[in-house]
Amino acid sequence: MGVVRMAIDVAEWGCQPGIEPGAGVAPFAVIPLVWGEERSRALAAAVAASCGLRPEGFLAECASRPGRRVQGWGAVARAEGAPGKAPPEPDPHAHAVGVILLLESIPPGPGAPRFSILWLLVRPESRRLGVGRALVAAALGSARGLGASRVTIDTLDRWPEAVAFWRGVGFFRC
Repeated sequence: MGVVRMAIDVAEWGCQPGIEPGAGVAPFAVIPLVWGEERSRALAAAVAASCGLRPEGFLAECASRPGRRVQGWGAVARAEGAPGKAPPEPDPHAHAVGVILLLESIPPGPGAPRFSILWLLVRPESRRLGVGRALVAAALGSARGLGASRVTIDTLDRWPEAVAFWRGVGFFRC
């Protein structure tokens, strides 16, 4: 079992076709997570459990610690709207379909922060619907806004679907 480290140049992200989600209305909404709020913790825990992870362990990973700051976003299913009308805003208690965590590692002393995606989890029944791409877009947009030049991820070579997904959103092996 080998770790595959991949990266994306954040300044170039979005310049390639198909990297950012399209302009269409998705059946889900991406919302920022606030770790002190019970709603955010419940959303992240529900997605983690649906992917076979222990929610307690996953939520411990979400915590910011000295030298690191963690941001997260969740994807929630949208309620159906009337035909021809914009979909309503997501219900804060709606069905959670995905979560992503962006880690900003702040080195001691001088030096630029490093950015990596800690987790991307999408409920098995919600995969291949654009949830992962939308969550990645939220994380990369935030990283760009924080001045990141590069974002990395680690996955396993025994997960070829994951490697293919990351390549498909613009990441390359490094």
